[in-house]
Amino acid sequence: MNNKNYIIAIDSGTQSIRAVLFDRHGNEVALEQADYEPYFSVAPGWAEQRTEDYWTKLCQVCQGLMAKISIDSREIGGIGLTSQRNTVIPMDKDGNALRPGIIWLDQRTVTNVPPLSKAIQFVIKLAGLSEAIRYSQKNSKFMWIKQNEPEIYSKTHKFVQATGFFVRKLTSEFHDSYGMVAGIYPFDFKAKRWYGAFFSFIYNAFGIEKKHCVDLYPPDKVLGHITKEAALVTGLPQGLPVVVGAGDKQCELLGAGAIDPAIAVISFGTATAMEVITYKYIKDAQLRFFTWPAALPKAWDIEMFIFRGFWMVTWFKQEFGHREALEAQARGVAPEVVLDEVIRDIPPGSMGLMLQPCWSPTVNNKYIKGSIIGFGDIHTRAHIYRAILEGICFELHRLQEMVQSKTGIKIKEIRVGGGGSRSDVAVQIAADMFNLPTSRMATSEIAALGAAMDAAVGTGMYATFEDAVAAMVRKGKTFVPNEQSHRIYTQLFNDVYKKSFSTLEPLYRRIAEITGYPTED
Repeated sequence: MNNKNYIIAIDSGTQSIRAVLFDRHGNEVALEQADYEPYFSVAPGWAEQRTEDYWTKLCQVCQGLMAKISIDSREIGGIGLTSQRNTVIPMDKDGNALRPGIIWLDQRTVTNVPPLSKAIQFVIKLAGLSEAIRYSQKNSKFMWIKQNEPEIYSKTHKFVQATGFFVRKLTSEFHDSYGMVAGIYPFDFKAKRWYGAFFSFIYNAFGIEKKHCVDLYPPDKVLGHITKEAALVTGLPQGLPVVVGAGDKQCELLGAGAIDPAIAVISFGTATAMEVITYKYIKDAQLRFFTWPAALPKAWDIEMFIFRGFWMVTWFKQEFGHREALEAQARGVAPEVVLDEVIRDIPPGSMGLMLQPCWSPTVNNKYIKGSIIGFGDIHTRAHIYRAILEGICFELHRLQEMVQSKTGIKIKEIRVGGGGSRSDVAVQIAADMFNLPTSRMATSEIAALGAAMDAAVGTGMYATFEDAVAAMVRKGKTFVPNEQSHRIYTQLFNDVYKKSFSTLEPLYRRIAEITGYPTED
């Protein structure tokens, strides 16, 4: 056990990066934030961000945080890192990024997928990997770079994610946590390691070589220490140990203290997700939900995912929320505060307006689209806004029902995080939809807190994660479900929402045939 009293967490998201100082009791002492330059698209569907901006903004927030605090820097026990997942950055041997990072929103695909031999097809079918391999081949950014940017591919020493990029810059090590691995990597998610020699063909299928993969460690292990060079540009103490916890969603699960499978965490973020922890590896062959390594060893995170969740709220504000934005600016409050007031008196069900929030293709259904049904002359922009919040919760309920049927995990409590969790109406809708007590946490920075907890355990501030949760996690306001609202939502869910998928899917496919979007494989 060490006697340090503070931990710094760095949380790098899609739109911004935050450095947060927590004390050993989980109190948020200071925070510094900087917005990234918006991701850019060189071609339709592409999404890239400049790695120079990643590093510049990390240095900026670390310098700003250290300037804000008056504590003795020797009281800081370490740094915990988390970030958005599935960023692909090729780096050379000297730790230089060779191109902008391809981020998780990127939708480019490989047009010339190399065929697999019949023997390999047989092996992956036996292993239950056929669907995952097909999807990963088509969407592999490694293969895309290999085919379209061969000069960059030939110079690539390692493919890293955002956390791996930061670890290399901060410590000079090509290290990362296995808790960061999600999606299209040649990774054995059950064993939590890169695939071995028997499955070497998977690397070829993905367009990556084993030598391109960084060394992976558990989420509670020190990966390196702040170098003299990094200390000079970040303001962080030289020699400070660096820990990568896990991806942002897994860290939110830990930061909310949900180490019991009966506690679910909803992350109302750009991508909205519902997570539960499991101590037994369970996967879904149809890819309706995902199972990733959790932010603590010997556990996994079952993830129910809406690709563009609270992104729809941002879309609504940009397209329809100008009046509320002006009022919010005049009052000095966030637009969500005004929007909450506007929709608070709209009854559950938005007076017959329902929304299906599948506004991007999913892994197991590339034709699916979003829809809004039930319009009448009584509906206003406010009803659309409430229908978005309800639609997100309807979809989470549908996914959670699948998970419970598959795994037997029955949730008894919900905790919420992400920017959208600041909306009282959104959290109340979740409580009413699931008929469960739903709690906002004491800090909205639960991903950062989860990363801090990983660092706290990794550096010996706490002996176990149970100790860290007991000391560092606290709830804020708890929302109690309304019985009448739950009854309305249950009827709409069973009689309308679930049936909308089988009803609308043939129409989505016909739309694709007529318009050519999305295109046939």
